[in-house]
Amino acid sequence: MYNKNGDYMKKLLVIIFIFFITGCTFYDEYKMPKKVYIEIKDSSFEVYDKHLVKELIVKKNVKITNLKEELNTSKIGENKVTIKYKYKNRDYKYDVTYKIIDTKPPITLHAPKEYNYTIKDDVDDFCSHASFIDNYDRKVKCKIMNDYDLNKPGTYNLEYVFYDSSNNKTTESFTLTISDPNEIKDDSIDELVNENDEYEDEEAGILFSDVINKYKTKDTMIGIDISRWQGDIDFNKIKNAGCEFVIIRMAVSNGPNDEIGLDSYFKQNLKKAKEAGLKVGVYVYTSASKKDEIIKQAKFIKKELKKEKLDFPIAYDFESWSDIRELKLNTYDLMNYINEFYRIVNEDGYEVMLYSSKNYLEKVWLNDTYPVWLAHYTDETTYTGDYIMWQMCSDGKIDGIDGDVDIDIYYKK
Repeated sequence: MYNKNGDYMKKLLVIIFIFFITGCTFYDEYKMPKKVYIEIKDSSFEVYDKHLVKELIVKKNVKITNLKEELNTSKIGENKVTIKYKYKNRDYKYDVTYKIIDTKPPITLHAPKEYNYTIKDDVDDFCSHASFIDNYDRKVKCKIMNDYDLNKPGTYNLEYVFYDSSNNKTTESFTLTISDPNEIKDDSIDELVNENDEYEDEEAGILFSDVINKYKTKDTMIGIDISRWQGDIDFNKIKNAGCEFVIIRMAVSNGPNDEIGLDSYFKQNLKKAKEAGLKVGVYVYTSASKKDEIIKQAKFIKKELKKEKLDFPIAYDFESWSDIRELKLNTYDLMNYINEFYRIVNEDGYEVMLYSSKNYLEKVWLNDTYPVWLAHYTDETTYTGDYIMWQMCSDGKIDGIDGDVDIDIYYKK
């Protein structure tokens, strides 16, 4: 006869026996044993900085198994991490909190230093003419300090104040001049003379041969970067002129949410440059402002290159600084996107270099990973960071191209 209670008793005895011989007992993994102590210090870390679990711990008498785990520092405020440790061959967990703070002020990208109006003019919001970016906030605020009277002629000393959600502030001064239209001097002739002078200077340009004479050594190569703006190029002529390489614009996306597309001259430029025996590289002009957007663009580049051999890393070129407020990016986003771009194109073996001007390399980019292609139009750059290529002018002249072209110096070592 089936004895239901008897079967339950047998099963219970078996379970008790198993626990008895294995030395196991029920325990709460989050309840710290009486003899264990883990002393935690009151910690605050800068947003996006790298820190490990071990930095939270002052004293302990157990083995902690995740000391090298990185803390999440991507969000300001209180954060939680689980410390994992062993005690008497059992795994335990201990939740602790730490604080993430932001102490860095916004970065000024562009802020006009003076405005000139007459008392009859409609005056725009001064903040709308400035651009700025933050290390954390994607929407930085701006206000104007000091008083002015649009109906009273005079010069007013004012200030932009850019501030983030942690109330970090950057202040920039500017002047506002309000004039009486009846007292304005006609200086159009002087302006015309100045414009003509500038035009003559721009027409002069920099000869490619002069760059070779000054900068060519056994450790450098002299080349150019090109796009559809150079039109049809005689690549044999530019090689005969001493050009050793060309960096070709492969693709471009202009402005917020613009679909990436091939430069209309890319394929013919790549083909003819290789036929002429020049070393070749490519650059991608991107204005991506979302992670999925840069991933899509990277996949496009990978697909179109078809594992084509290149002699230089793919240059990542972001220049949408005037749209930065509309794009709602912070400096961390910029690096995150180039990391995503690299991750995808590197699947086909391509490396990546960062193209940017001296100003933005020094003020904005948090780059310590990618080789740099420096843009600084001068005879001798004052940029103190590392770089493998220098775009030293945009008004170069070389046989084989009608009009201006950028001239670049590549450093072999």
